[in-house]
Amino acid sequence: MNFRNIYMKKVLIIGYGDIGKRLALMCPQQEFIGVSRSISQQQDNVEFIQLDWIKDSIHNFSKEQISTVVLIFKPTSSDVSGYQTGFLEASHKIIDFLNHNIIFEKLIIVSSTRVYGLSNGRNITELVMPIPDDEQGKIILDFENFVFRESKVEPLILRPSGLYSENKHWMKSYIEAFNGKKYSLPFSEANMFSRDNLALVMANYISNYESTKISGPLICSEKALSYSEIFSRICPEYSFEDFFISSDVIGKSFDSQKLLDSGLMR
Repeated sequence: MNFRNIYMKKVLIIGYGDIGKRLALMCPQQEFIGVSRSISQQQDNVEFIQLDWIKDSIHNFSKEQISTVVLIFKPTSSDVSGYQTGFLEASHKIIDFLNHNIIFEKLIIVSSTRVYGLSNGRNITELVMPIPDDEQGKIILDFENFVFRESKVEPLILRPSGLYSENKHWMKSYIEAFNGKKYSLPFSEANMFSRDNLALVMANYISNYESTKISGPLICSEKALSYSEIFSRICPEYSFEDFFISSDVIGKSFDSQKLLDSGLMR
């Protein structure tokens, strides 16, 4: 794929990591500024900046014009405090900086389907009011609402379910480190979304002028699959029953028709 940004201004990615690298590879003619808290592998079309935007000053950024800002935040730890720091504290600092220092036309933020809880049911669409199951999910929803309310540019909010790569799936890692104890799965099926497809959605949004007409959150999720189906696809040479104990519990599922209708998956 050969995406070309019609503005030819740079794209600023704060939280440049695996998804950012995939995005930059999909858009070789587009120049990026990739900001990460850790050292990253260099790419020809990425100006890399190592910066801990939570602890350090961010006012040394170049004030050049940007076509799109992409925010890919992560918790600093898996507990509530880590989510508050990684999402809420970071967004307050970054959005204030962007509003006062950067000229940009588009904003993409990566959220999660964790904002929805089991009480949201099945075949969840963007019209359903999220009811998170835990504090971490509530914090992610608060992050969405803050950015939507405070940013000078209305964000495209991407809500992916469990992100995966075919060659680096957690099930494959589990059997590679298997210690003889089977893992009891909490639900009968899983919701997933390919990391490549998330990067594709971003690439299409960045490169298409008409994409500014797309608004609100977008659920990014494939059809829910049973864990045994996923396992047979990821690890066809092994037997599911040798490593996992299946569950009869039915969890939440999603309807991604709005995403399909947006044209961002083409």
